[in-house]
Amino acid sequence: MTIKLYIKPLGALRNTLRQALAVAALPAMFAALEPSVSASRLLTPAECSKAEARSNPSSQTPASGVQEPKPLYTLVVNVADENRVPVASARVTLSQGAKQIAYRCETDHFGRCEIGVNEPGLYQLGAEKEGFYSAVLDGVRAGEAQSVDVTLYHQQEYAEVVNVYDSPQAIDPQRTEASQTLSNREIINLPYPSTRDVRNALPLIPGVVQDPTGQVHINGSVSSQIFSQLDGFNITHPTTGLLEMRVSTDAVRSIDVKSSRYSAEFGKGSGGVLSLTTGMGDDHYRFSATDFIPSLQTRKGIGIDGWTPRATFSGPLRKKKAWFYDAIDGEYELRIIDELPVGADRSPTWRGSNLAKAQINLNQRNILTGSFLANYFQSGNAGLSRFNPPETTYNYKQTAYLLTVKDQSYFASGLLLEAGFAASQFGAREQPHGSLPLLIRPAGTSGNFFRMTDTRARRLQGIVNLTLPAARWHGQHEFRLGLDTERITYTQLSERRPLLIFRENGALARRVEFINNPRARRNNLAVSVFAQDRWLISERLLVEMGLRLDWDQIIRRALVSPRSAFSYLLTHDGETKISAGIGLYYDATNIDLITRPLVGQRFDYFYAPDGRTLAAPPVETSFLVNERELRAPRFLNWSAGLERKLPASIYLAVEFVQKRGRDGFVFVNQGLAGAGRLNLRYALRSERRNSYDGVGITVRRSFAGGYAVLASYTRSAARSNTAVSVSFDNPIFSPQGSGPLPWDTPNRFITWGWLPLIKKFDFSYSLEWRDGYPFSLVNQEQRLVGAPNARRFPAYFSLNTHVERRFRLLGLQLALRAGFNNVTGRRNPTEVNNNVDSPQFLTFGGTQHRVFTGRIRFLGRK
Repeated sequence: MTIKLYIKPLGALRNTLRQALAVAALPAMFAALEPSVSASRLLTPAECSKAEARSNPSSQTPASGVQEPKPLYTLVVNVADENRVPVASARVTLSQGAKQIAYRCETDHFGRCEIGVNEPGLYQLGAEKEGFYSAVLDGVRAGEAQSVDVTLYHQQEYAEVVNVYDSPQAIDPQRTEASQTLSNREIINLPYPSTRDVRNALPLIPGVVQDPTGQVHINGSVSSQIFSQLDGFNITHPTTGLLEMRVSTDAVRSIDVKSSRYSAEFGKGSGGVLSLTTGMGDDHYRFSATDFIPSLQTRKGIGIDGWTPRATFSGPLRKKKAWFYDAIDGEYELRIIDELPVGADRSPTWRGSNLAKAQINLNQRNILTGSFLANYFQSGNAGLSRFNPPETTYNYKQTAYLLTVKDQSYFASGLLLEAGFAASQFGAREQPHGSLPLLIRPAGTSGNFFRMTDTRARRLQGIVNLTLPAARWHGQHEFRLGLDTERITYTQLSERRPLLIFRENGALARRVEFINNPRARRNNLAVSVFAQDRWLISERLLVEMGLRLDWDQIIRRALVSPRSAFSYLLTHDGETKISAGIGLYYDATNIDLITRPLVGQRFDYFYAPDGRTLAAPPVETSFLVNERELRAPRFLNWSAGLERKLPASIYLAVEFVQKRGRDGFVFVNQGLAGAGRLNLRYALRSERRNSYDGVGITVRRSFAGGYAVLASYTRSAARSNTAVSVSFDNPIFSPQGSGPLPWDTPNRFITWGWLPLIKKFDFSYSLEWRDGYPFSLVNQEQRLVGAPNARRFPAYFSLNTHVERRFRLLGLQLALRAGFNNVTGRRNPTEVNNNVDSPQFLTFGGTQHRVFTGRIRFLGRK
């Protein structure tokens, strides 16, 4: 059988490419393009003719000038997962005997695609998508059967299905966004510290770094600029915008990070999108458990470093109709500070979470899902370090809850309607160990922690998404519309006690007192709508155009976000692709900054060298917010990428990203004013300008059995015109200044791999090297010394290596793992004494150590 592809002349393709690369001229490119085939697959000659006739009735003949017959038969392929949920963007192929692939299509949002067949007979049908096992059906009778159903099973540690294989890595021509995905097997099998927290796996993704507090940053973004979601619902903290909710790593089916060119569907995050997708049960009862053998440490004797048991249980509520899934995890972690004396050097931490989910297929076209996630965290000596002994720490408790319900309705017309509701609540409490003042000396602190807080933040979210049937006009269009509403409430109770700051000679330098406003309260209502068009101009050119509108009752302005992106296959074999895009992105309003004035006032009394005489009038520090003067923070982001399949099935990706932000919220020092008492006012202004420029090179090679190796290097710069961090508890009495952001990493290299070692043994590793994070210098009066973030921590290097052995015991499938984190024992500091007047100036702390870890996993019966 001879296959012809209907393509444009080479000259027209060159013109198209030139116009596409000029992103600002995208609309002109759209108008200039000639009508071409609208399809999501390799087309038969007859389909080429048919598609051309639809898009341009005046032309009934393809470029060859030969009138081809219409396909005699149509085979409809329906692809769904093990829970009967349609699988979109699955690649379907139809071949016959030893012949090359004769037909190919890609499923739509209904999991459906059609293949036109001229010759009836027995065919082999294959379906695949990354994250699923591929499926192969033999003996498909094209020309007799009108439709065929295919089931794709999610890749997992335990699979009881027949004739399934790993879906090979491939360049996706239907994706314009810059994104990276970690699968469940990579999250579980790759070694990294504290594997109970999915945030710790995120640095395995190029362009993602993690700061010492555990928060992540995508391509230089502030953590609060990342839109994080769990199964399609917003899980960022309603007040701070940070990722504070946890879920068991065993429950996570995939982590998808969209760093640039993401569609108008995703708003309230200029830094990127972090999507967590969790699992669901199937028609088999399954149980798995991951019981970490307690990690051992040899500091100050042999002891336990941590223990993290996890378990999942799933199965049918009613076979082929309803299923459930439950994932529970717990954690005990013991931090030991080398520089503190025995008995006062330990900080224990307890954490737990449980995710319960259920899915009911009300009928073949209506799917209802629900979930409930609960988090608990407690630390008895939070803040313990070489500079802060136990009495200066505090007891910290944190809880979080998330309840979700979603309904998906597939209509016969090809319309998909999704409606969902979520309610979340976050609570946190800080409780000091005593009521003494906190004493701060250049060498460290003593006394008791000075702050007590109790906060509650709630979010009610409603979403409606509508995907319209595919429309044809100069190609194929898929329109998607959406509505998102959120109601946020926030309350805070706080109390602060005095601070006493001493000089190196022991004399009192400053006394800090607070006038507390015990209760702070703020609400917000936000409404967002979007419209998105995926325009498949030809099987090689895809254009996405979208428009988003955001409004909330604090900013009270309609924020319009236009976005556009395209992808183009440079070669007929689909092994080289370029992508580019530009868009306007707004951030969610940060209520933590808006409510800063509600906390109270601060008074600083400065003393002469004798420690008794006031050297100047007291300074009153206050924070001011005029909401009417604020503008919404926004970023103009553009990026371009190249993907290429190299020899030996090595995939190369090159990505350039540029971000330019303006109108960001920042507290600006208005200077001192007054006579008998000086007033230091920090006013919230829309004056922050952040920038990011980065280029990354990534190579990846996948192997049979799900094994893979990745290496990536990123060169970047993340800067701000307001790099001085100001807070109510620690204001810096200096004007704002420009400099690198605290998580700026000009050079970063990561590599990881999971490979077979010898029979039944697997070897896995992860390595990260990067420049140290920047930090600022201050003097004993908390005034900035030099430029902001002018110094850097030492370069960071960490290598983790593990070996795992799988075996059977009493009919059970088990896996035993042992290895070392930070094999080289490199001391990667996370804190520093940055006080130039301290005798311990530039003393680093919070160092890491080599840690032996082990775990045993129960994977179920085979």
